Amino acid sequence: MILALDTETTGLPLWRAPSSDPAQPHIVQLAALLQSGPDAEAGSMNVIIRPDGYDTMPAEAFRTHGISYERAMDEGIPRADALDQFNALLEQAETLVAHNIDFDSRLMRIAYQRAEKAPSRENLPKFCTMAASLRIVNLPPTPKMLAAGFNKPKPPQLKECIAHFWGEELDGAHDALVDVRACARLYWHLQSLGVAA
Repeated sequence: MILALDTETTGLPLWRAPSSDPAQPHIVQLAALLQSGPDAEAGSMNVIIRPDGYDTMPAEAFRTHGISYERAMDEGIPRADALDQFNALLEQAETLVAHNIDFDSRLMRIAYQRAEKAPSRENLPKFCTMAASLRIVNLPPTPKMLAAGFNKPKPPQLKECIAHFWGEELDGAHDALVDVRACARLYWHLQSLGVAA
């Protein structure tokens, strides 16, 4: 049983700072999908988390996911409630899946720390669909990567993987529910190809 997850956030994590640093970003939307096979959904969640610890939505974050501070205040649920929903799904999972799992895992650690909660299961095997598809999609390095001395394939965005494998556009990208469904689809496809994480 896999649990695919995706987060939309107020920004990028401060990788060198501890998860307890108040400057760390916040999760704005959390979606997760529990599946035992490509079309076998065992549970899901999709929530907006009410702002707690910030009072504006950074402009770049809003441009990315389209969730305003006002919408998050109106539609959001408390962080602790969102984590309780996630934990209920996590209890049934055997593998945690995400596209750029390091990013989503870090944001979840930050959220758990802020809520003074713990994951219902720890040390699950993780599968990163971005890392697993890197050499298959094989995108050229960006000029920024080359300038920094990295001459290896660019990590593919989820929408680039969908275009590569299915020739489709990912409509609604950066909505956590859309992204988590696409990520799960990609995971099962990579499994059918025998690709390891």
